[in-house]
Amino acid sequence: MQVNRREWLSGSLAAASSAALAGCSAGSQAETGDVLSPVVSGGAVDWEAVRNRFPRALNETYFNCAAQHPLGIHTVRGFERYIDFMHNGPGGGREDFWGTGYREMKPAFARLINAKPEEIAYCAGTTVGENLVASGMDLSGGNVVTNDLHYTASLANYLTRRDKFGLDVRIVKHRDWRIDIADMEKAVDKNTKLISVSFVSSVNGHVEDLKKLSDLAHSHGAYLFADIIQGCGATPIDVKSMGIDFAACGMYKWLQGEHGFGFMYVKEDLQGTALKGTQFTGHPDYNYKPWTDSPDPAQPEFIPHPQQGIAQFQCSTPAVINYAGQLESFRFIEDLGIENIRAHARELTSRLEKELPPLGFTLITPEGSESGIRAFLHPNTEEVRARITRANEEGRANISISGANSALTVGRGGNQVRFSVSVYNNHSDVDKVLDVLS
Repeated sequence: MQVNRREWLSGSLAAASSAALAGCSAGSQAETGDVLSPVVSGGAVDWEAVRNRFPRALNETYFNCAAQHPLGIHTVRGFERYIDFMHNGPGGGREDFWGTGYREMKPAFARLINAKPEEIAYCAGTTVGENLVASGMDLSGGNVVTNDLHYTASLANYLTRRDKFGLDVRIVKHRDWRIDIADMEKAVDKNTKLISVSFVSSVNGHVEDLKKLSDLAHSHGAYLFADIIQGCGATPIDVKSMGIDFAACGMYKWLQGEHGFGFMYVKEDLQGTALKGTQFTGHPDYNYKPWTDSPDPAQPEFIPHPQQGIAQFQCSTPAVINYAGQLESFRFIEDLGIENIRAHARELTSRLEKELPPLGFTLITPEGSESGIRAFLHPNTEEVRARITRANEEGRANISISGANSALTVGRGGNQVRFSVSVYNNHSDVDKVLDVLS
């Protein structure tokens, strides 16, 4: 028996979405129809309508999109439309994402970072992209310069290359949770091949001055890699004006998507030269019968056609369902505008900066940081946990603090509490957490 679209949307996946919506405010119920309520009107963003797109934000005080961004209703519908077609096939208004939305993905990401679509590769994640850079460059006889606010898995990547292959790895240490450009300058020399940093540090929201770092790298004949996952979608990025040579980004943080795949940026004139592909694919021609009626005796039996250009950095079929949801997230982010997203977050992070220190929290995010992350030290994070747990048990709050997708990161590094703000947060969230931690 064929299942039509209406029956599908009332089925298992839609039921899961409806369950999430059950606890939402009355204002969000308009989102459950076929047409989502607009979030921008007359050029102004309706932040309450934005919040209503994220049922988790209505059910829970959630400050941890730096770990995993909640899924918006629009994104979930992108997943549903993909599954609907793959489950039922054409008809009933269904369309194949492979033939429609998939070709929009690279242009959408390219617009977000001011790149060309021809400079964007699909990649299995941020750390995979950085590994492709480190493996595709000729690092022999050279050194890599990074710092201790870079992502921990990235540091492990270079340290493993040091131990296995003798790579000279120079890790600059922070000064009071800030990276001093002068310290980076001291670590770079004529043998530096790559400077590799997180644009926004997951540790504390420190934002690197990528233009200064790219100028530093290029003046020594080196290149700059930027892990942009903690900024892309929330903080303006322009790979051209910043001088970024290579970058990588997953989808499950500020891009508001899911785990499984992401994007890699390789500057066009560096493809196949400074950076070579290390994942080999393409197709061969078979120069013998019965594959061809007229074999060319001057050619070998197998004529390889390896991938060229940006395609040389792609291998295997990506997780297409992730991109089906991500396309809707891209459209949503474009509707809001990065500058509006940044201004909204700034308003809330400013309150956290001002109102948490009197409660015993010491800010370790550099002043003026244009990221959505604010990190604090606290002398007794177990007491912080106890306060949140007590508020949850008494029904005064709903802030999960356990698991990879907890609503707040407490006890990171032993004594850190990290807040990360996104489009669904509002002042009531800040009021709630301040009340619980008072």
